[in-house]
Amino acid sequence: MTRHSLIVMALLSTVLVAACGGSDPPTGGGADPGKLVVYSGREEELIQPFFDEFADKTGVEVQVKYGDTPDLVATVLEEGDRTQADVFVGQDAAGLDKLRGEGLLQPYDRIERTPAAYRAADNSWTGLSGRVRVLIAGEGANPPDSVFDLADPRFKGEIAAPKSSNVSFRDWVSAIRLERGDAFARSYLEGLERNELEVLDGHGEVRKAVGEGEFDIGLVNHYYVELSKREGAKVQAIYTDQGDGQFGVPFNVASAGITKSAQNAANARKLIDFLLTPAVQRRFAANNYEYPLLEGLEVAPGVKPLDELELTDVPLSRLAAAADGTDRLLDQVALGS
Repeated sequence: MTRHSLIVMALLSTVLVAACGGSDPPTGGGADPGKLVVYSGREEELIQPFFDEFADKTGVEVQVKYGDTPDLVATVLEEGDRTQADVFVGQDAAGLDKLRGEGLLQPYDRIERTPAAYRAADNSWTGLSGRVRVLIAGEGANPPDSVFDLADPRFKGEIAAPKSSNVSFRDWVSAIRLERGDAFARSYLEGLERNELEVLDGHGEVRKAVGEGEFDIGLVNHYYVELSKREGAKVQAIYTDQGDGQFGVPFNVASAGITKSAQNAANARKLIDFLLTPAVQRRFAANNYEYPLLEGLEVAPGVKPLDELELTDVPLSRLAAAADGTDRLLDQVALGS
């Protein structure tokens, strides 16, 4: 064999090693490294800017399917291991915990940066941002100090709320059930119905109706009040039941988790990492007036810090467990029917 032939064979061997044995085998079974599919129960206006920023920073194409959290949970339960979702973003923790209970989420250890009260014990989902339940009161309104006074006849025809399928509303009712019992919760809801509670499609419609003077009082998450004020509406947030031993205001979180069968798991982890960075957490506060969940970050001006509030003593895990029973109660009472 000539010296030239030996050189050619050596070069060919080097190329074959590099192509076949010199790198790790591909993972993900055909996963597209530039793609990510998200099912989001959060409103588009509150979360899409963060998906856009993530896409700009990483080059990952983020495809988002929006819908109500319970409907999207039902979709994933039906799809099972065939789901297209890589990441599920929920309006609350209950939807994610239901998926966790069905074995449809995978743990991610970096979720541990979130305080333990705001994530699953097995790190299968994490809170992204927090909120409390308040009243939005219009100019000239005379709102009560206790949310339970809304069942008083003097507020008849003056109150608006989102539809009972809204998970923030449902979780608020769950907190009442867990703190005061089913009989009290049913009686209170029936009192709201007698007071002709006006049921609107969502929180956006409630805050708009109160801001325009159609109703004196609305049941909303705190940040909707601040969003209305930013737009020039003359409204105020009423943090109810703040005395010693009173009900307080329920705290809840928007949340996210990675599906067990995610086809783009690496990108899913990148998105979770991104949403839990201090910079993004600060923008949840600055842009949306939500509570950042990482320790040491401040709330936006106008929002009461959590350590100044009396919070309802109901852990997120209990809200998740109570969701099905609350849905049954709300179906029976049929608010706004």
